[in-house]
Amino acid sequence: MQLKIKLAAILAMLAAGGAVAGQAPMITSQDIYETQDAIPLSDRATHEAADTWLKSGTAPNLVGTNGKVMYPYGQSRPTITCAPLHVCVINLQQGEHITNISIGDSVRWLVQPADAGGQPVLVAKPTQAGLVTNLVVTTKEGRVYYLGLVSDKKYYVPEVGFYDPQQLVITMQSKAAQDADAKKNVVATLGNVDPSKLDFDYSCNSDDDKGIKPVRVFAGSGHTYLQMPPDMKYGDAPAVFNMVDGKKTELINSRLINGYFIIDGMPRQFKLATGVGDDATTTCEHNTHSGFWN
Repeated sequence: MQLKIKLAAILAMLAAGGAVAGQAPMITSQDIYETQDAIPLSDRATHEAADTWLKSGTAPNLVGTNGKVMYPYGQSRPTITCAPLHVCVINLQQGEHITNISIGDSVRWLVQPADAGGQPVLVAKPTQAGLVTNLVVTTKEGRVYYLGLVSDKKYYVPEVGFYDPQQLVITMQSKAAQDADAKKNVVATLGNVDPSKLDFDYSCNSDDDKGIKPVRVFAGSGHTYLQMPPDMKYGDAPAVFNMVDGKKTELINSRLINGYFIIDGMPRQFKLATGVGDDATTTCEHNTHSGFWN
């Protein structure tokens, strides 16, 4: 009952706003949050979703700031609301291959498959308001997606997607195991380091692949540690520069011990330079956002 009241209030608000005839205003992520029992999409939310699924076998819907709703695969049969003159984007899971698309009303609904960097996408568009049908999509990987489709002239949800809570748990457990092994290796190699206080959330990139890229970067207890490739020669040791707003500012004190570069301090972003100018550089930085949903 509360869900219907909230949805009715949103529709009344949209109608009172004087929408131009023939155009449907997009429902915001806040509207979706209030009416679809979804929680805001974030790194913490994905971790909590995985933990909830692991403990109870159920997982929540997640909603992004752009209005995209992520449904846990196999937990429900979501109904997607679309509008004439607009398209709804349905993202399947990365790496899947669509084998069949079946829609109950193929005359008044247009559904077209597409691909976005290896992620299968469906674009759905109703020809008129007031339509109700269903959509079933099967993939080569053995998944079956069952969705309801409704059309409304006043509002629509622009984009939806799916995540696999089981795979999310597997990925997170694998990363945790890798981090634990890395911490043990650090203690064995560097000695007096508290593994519980190490932060491994760093990434390094070299634009032209000429720069030396660390195998692993982590920080703790006032220092940043770079595990260097085993084939790196001592004479190839890079200079380390602090970075502010993408620009080199100063040389950072560093030393090489047992294959690890140890930097004094914990800069958010720094650059490794092994050549003249920017010919052979690698930029490393602390990650502020996870790449799981990217």
